[in-house]
Amino acid sequence: MASLEFLDFVGEKFKESEKAEAGNLINALTSMQYDGTGSIREHIMKLIDLASKLKNLEITIFDEFLVHLALNSLPSQYSQLKVTYNAQKDKWNLNELISICVQEEERLRKEKGKYVHLVAQDPPKNNFGKSFKSAGTSKAPHHYPKSAASSSKGPQNIKANKTTVFKCFFCNKIGHLKRNCNKYKTWLAKRGVQKPEDTK
Repeated sequence: MASLEFLDFVGEKFKESEKAEAGNLINALTSMQYDGTGSIREHIMKLIDLASKLKNLEITIFDEFLVHLALNSLPSQYSQLKVTYNAQKDKWNLNELISICVQEEERLRKEKGKYVHLVAQDPPKNNFGKSFKSAGTSKAPHHYPKSAASSSKGPQNIKANKTTVFKCFFCNKIGHLKRNCNKYKTWLAKRGVQKPEDTK
C-alpha cells in the first residue's frame, strides 16, 4: 500500500514538473525575438525546436501559427516581408519561410554594406582644408584665391601677392594699384592735381 502511495506521489510531482516545463517553453516560444545574433535560419530553427518539445508534452503548435509567430519575432527591417506575406493568399510552410527569410536577410546585408561604404568615403575638401558640409545647400562653396585667404595674416602677404591679385581701377589692368598706375599719374599731372597718398 505504501508503494502505491509513493508512486502516486511521484506521478503528481512529475505532472507538476511537466506543467512547469510546458509553461517555460511557451513563454520562451512567444517571447523570443530575433536581435541579429546568429543567422535568421538559426532563429527560426530554435522556434521549431521549442514547438517540438511542446508537442512531446502533448501541446501541439500548428505550423501556420508558428509561421506567424516567427514573422512577428523579426525586427522592423523585415516589415516589408511581413506585409508581403499578409497581402498574399498563399500560406508558407516552415521550409518556405526559412528560404524566403534567408534571401531577405542576404538582401538587407548587401544594402547595409553599400550604405556603410558610402558613409565611409571622405567628403571633398576646399582650399582651406575643411569639408563641404552645408545644411542649406548641397553645392560646394566658391573657391577663393589663396591670396585672399592669406591676406588676413598681415600686409606682408598682400605685398607679396599684389601682382597676381590686385587690379587697377583706372586702367583696368591687373598687376598694380591705381596709386602706382603711370596713366593715372599722367592724368593727374595734366590737371595739376596732387595724387592723394591713400588713393587705390
